[in-house]
Amino acid sequence: MPGRARRLLRAAATTVGGLMLLAASTTGAAARPAPQAPPGPNAPVRGAVQGRVLGSRAVTARNRAAVDRFRQLRSSRTPRLAGSTHHEWWGTKVSASSHALTSVIATQSVDTSLRLTDSDDVLYAPTLKPRDGACIEMVTVHTDDQPQVWAWDWCTRTGQDVGASVDVDSSFLKDYGTTVNGRSAYTVQVALTDPAGNTWTAYLYDYATKAWQTFFTSGGTDQAGVDYGWDMFEYYSAVDRSTGNVQVCDDLAGRTVESSSLQVQTSAGWSPADPDNSSVFPGDSMDPATYLCSGVTSSMVTPNSDWRVSVS
Repeated sequence: MPGRARRLLRAAATTVGGLMLLAASTTGAAARPAPQAPPGPNAPVRGAVQGRVLGSRAVTARNRAAVDRFRQLRSSRTPRLAGSTHHEWWGTKVSASSHALTSVIATQSVDTSLRLTDSDDVLYAPTLKPRDGACIEMVTVHTDDQPQVWAWDWCTRTGQDVGASVDVDSSFLKDYGTTVNGRSAYTVQVALTDPAGNTWTAYLYDYATKAWQTFFTSGGTDQAGVDYGWDMFEYYSAVDRSTGNVQVCDDLAGRTVESSSLQVQTSAGWSPADPDNSSVFPGDSMDPATYLCSGVTSSMVTPNSDWRVSVS
């Protein structure tokens, strides 16, 4: 998320992982699901996402100081947590003029075998927020532990920033997984479900039942302080002084992160993200020197609805 510092929430991911079902796999890669066609936005909504963790169970009291510190850093717009930590992002910026936008859908890659080397590093990629005013950001979280999907609550006033989370393991992929360009992925929708209360709901698509399932709901006032939406590759990572790369770069060697089939809905209906309603941000591509990643390449496969970031 541009201009924000969330690395301090690393402990929250570990805590949530410990609360998940014992059947969740914690080592190795889960079996890759079969490729399936992207879901339609009008598929039925049935039930709730299995295995999700809600509310106060998502972040324990011992992590509260880290969450409070995150809020302070965001409000002061401090771009980095320390001189040895690098924070960057790249991807699709949904236009600031898109206040008529009422829903977004995207299919996000997730790597069940990826474990970051540095326990303080976090890869938030892909991460999706519809627009200014939206209450929910859906985040694919990679750390040194089990990957997860988070619903980040931008409208909370209780301090419970991680509103919902779920481990990405073999059980998750069995129901919610698909394969895009040889990589495991899941599909998410974030929709304005009650304009009067500015209530937003996040859904995951269950490929087994061909239906959307509710993941998290939040309403109120967006406190992100950013006047646009985004679908981004983002990281917080320590710099390896021996190589000059961020550690996340070395961890991603030989891997690709991809967001595909990004669609936006307005009163005119659904349309793919394109140069008329979005842009590439903050630049056309990721400069290896700026991102401290000598092997990184980025591309808009289909402007601006499908992007890829790879590290050689």
